[in-house]
Amino acid sequence: RDTPAYQHVVAAFRAHRVTSEKLCRAQQELHFQAATYLCLLRSVREHTAIHEEYHGKGERSPEEVAGLVGFRLPQQPGGKG
Repeated sequence: RDTPAYQHVVAAFRAHRVTSEKLCRAQQELHFQAATYLCLLRSVREHTAIHEEYHGKGERSPEEVAGLVGFRLPQQPGGKG
């Protein structure tokens, strides 16, 4: 609640409240803007989670990389690989 984006959305909603004297068309635009901010925040959180899970681990073995995407490498005859 202390973020600038949250404070901006709350201030915009308060400034464009529907009263008995007028019908504010900007109210629908504010709902759209709030939904857009929500989508942005969710996307940033998902991106951060995915980035931390798959990035910055250094070099990985081929077996580990295959396991990340759900594959198994075939075994070579004679116990190699």
